[in-house]
Amino acid sequence: MLFRHKHLLEELRKHGLKARAEILSMTTLGEGGGSGGMRTPDEDLTKTWTDCKMKLRVVPEDRAEASFEAEVLTRIHTLKFKGAHVPVWYDHRDHSKVVVDYEEDARNAMTSLATISADARVGTGERLAHRYDQRLGLAWTPVGGHLLPLEVICRPGQGRLVAHGPLGAAVGEAGEAALAAVRGRVGSGTLLPSLAPDWFATHDLYVLLGFGGLPDDVVPADWPGTCAAIAAAMVSQLGGHMVRTDVALTGVLAPTGELLPVDGFAEKTDSAVAGHVRHLVVPAGNEREARSVPERRRKDLEFVYASTLDQALQAALSRRPIKGFEPPA
Repeated sequence: MLFRHKHLLEELRKHGLKARAEILSMTTLGEGGGSGGMRTPDEDLTKTWTDCKMKLRVVPEDRAEASFEAEVLTRIHTLKFKGAHVPVWYDHRDHSKVVVDYEEDARNAMTSLATISADARVGTGERLAHRYDQRLGLAWTPVGGHLLPLEVICRPGQGRLVAHGPLGAAVGEAGEAALAAVRGRVGSGTLLPSLAPDWFATHDLYVLLGFGGLPDDVVPADWPGTCAAIAAAMVSQLGGHMVRTDVALTGVLAPTGELLPVDGFAEKTDSAVAGHVRHLVVPAGNEREARSVPERRRKDLEFVYASTLDQALQAALSRRPIKGFEPPA
C-alpha cells in the first residue's frame, strides 16, 4: 500500500491539484512503522506511522469547483479524528484519484511547536513531541504545572510495577492504585476481554517518561492525580486502544475504581492549556472548580467529567483496538 500511495502522491504533486479535506470517518489498519510488541526505554520510537482508511470530503481550492467525497488508503503520523482536516492532492478529471499528503501533514504538526516562545520551548518540545508520535501505552497528564507523557511497557516478570530513578519515587502509590484498578478489569467489559486472568502474575509493567526528563520542580505531592493517566496507558498497552492525542487525564483512583478529586486544579488546567490539550478528563468531584475557571483562561479546553475509571477510559481511548492487535504474550 505504501509504495502505491507514494507513487500516486508524487504523480499528483506534478499533475494534480491541491485541496483540503475533512475527515468524515477513519479506520486504523495497524502501526505502519512502529516496532510493535515490547519496547525498551532507550528505543527510538519517533518515526512511527499508522496505516488507515479514510472517508474524506475534499474541498478544492478553486471555490467554483464542487466539493466531493472520496475513500483513500493512506498513512498518518498523528492519529486523526472525525472533523479534522488533512492536505490532499487529486486529479480534477478523475475524482477517484485522491491521495493524502502525509508528509506535509506531519510537517504541519511539528511546525506548530514553533509557536511556542524560545524560552518556553526549552524542554517543552520533547514533552509535546508525543502528540505527533502516536503509539500504544502512551498517555499524558498535568503534573505540578507541567504536562507530562507517561508510557507503560510490559516484559516477562513477576507481577511488579517498575519505575526507575526519580520517577520510581514519584509514581509510588499512584502507580500501584492504577495497577490494582486495571487488574480488576481483566476479562470484563470491552477493553481487556482477551487478557488471561493470570497474565499479571508473569509480567512486569514499567512506567516511563515518554519524552524528556522529570522536571526539577515536580514533588511527590503532585503525583496522586496521575492515577487515571497511568491506568489509561496500561489499558492502551494491554488492550490495543490508542489514547487520543488531544486528551489528557487527571484523577485519583480509589480501590473500587471511583475517580476522586485532585488538588491544584487551576494549575492542572493551565498545564493542559499550555500543552494544547483539547479535552481534559477530570473527576466529577472537581466539576465546581472547573466551572469557575474563566473562559479566557480555558481557551479551547473542554472538561470531560468522569466519576469512575471506566468513564475516564471511555473518554480517553479510541473506540476500537488497532487492527491485528493481540495481547502481549
